[in-house]
Amino acid sequence: MFKYISEILSQFSITQRILALLIVLSSIVIITVGPSLIDANTQDCEDLSDKIKRQDTEITTLTQDVDNLKQQIRKNSQECTDEILRREKEIMEEIDNLRYAIERNGRRQNLSITQDTVAVQGMIILEDETPKMMMDGLKRIKRNIEIDMDNRINK
Repeated sequence: MFKYISEILSQFSITQRILALLIVLSSIVIITVGPSLIDANTQDCEDLSDKIKRQDTEITTLTQDVDNLKQQIRKNSQECTDEILRREKEIMEEIDNLRYAIERNGRRQNLSITQDTVAVQGMIILEDETPKMMMDGLKRIKRNIEIDMDNRINK
């Protein structure tokens, strides 16, 4: 088989011979250098397992951070709700104080009226409608605040 190689090569032109030589040379280079290039560019299992461990640690840390943030949000939400309820209770107390003052003022006006001054008493009765309207308004506000407080507590 090797004795016919020279005959076969003699039938090739110069460009074909150069091309064949380049193909043979590049094949030899690829066969020799190829495995070392593949090893250099391929990660082994140890590198990958180290990378996975680092990512697992990072995921654990991020999960803990998310849990801490959720807990902080719940705490802040509860504090906000408590502050709103505290403020609504203060408003309710002020409403009760206003109602008491209006009732006390209305009683004083009724006591100062004499029975023989019917015309003046008629005016005061008309003026008494204003405290009644105020009392109704305060009762309505108080009822709405109580409903709102109940809704916030039951959430």
